Amino acid sequence: MTSAMQARARSGSRAFARAAVACAALVLASAARADSCTVSATTLAFGAYDTINALNGTSTITVTCTHTNNPAVRFDYVVALSSGPGTYASRQMTATGDTLTYNLYTSAAQTTVWGDGTSATATVAGSFVVSGGVGRSGSDTQTVYGRIGAAQNVLPGAYSTASPITVTITY
Repeated sequence: MTSAMQARARSGSRAFARAAVACAALVLASAARADSCTVSATTLAFGAYDTINALNGTSTITVTCTHTNNPAVRFDYVVALSSGPGTYASRQMTATGDTLTYNLYTSAAQTTVWGDGTSATATVAGSFVVSGGVGRSGSDTQTVYGRIGAAQNVLPGAYSTASPITVTITY
């Protein structure tokens, strides 16, 4: 997977920011207005895959917002992940001419594919409160659960996604 991503948006009627990310597209929607919001993700690095057994990994996505209003503000958001290379049924990483399939899930149980809410996928919602006071910040973190399926006969190599995923922040 690719390295961490970060996107910054300024307040206005609607602000959009785009950046490369390992495996996340995030949409932040709130009635509240912030001076700025930052979205970051840690790298999802699965480690060594033995081609016989499934391999799990995790990443986190953190949403942080700052406001200049005196009263406390609640931010509600929804995290949607794009399929990236491949499809929601089979996301793909490539290296050495081979393709390794994996998927991203909403929980450690790995029963629901994390996507955009279409094609039998689900999104993850969250919220946080930024306490009152000028320049105050608050954040919330969601865990992404990844899994490379068992029995994929591929050559050794450093596998990664072939194209970045767009991050969109709307508030």
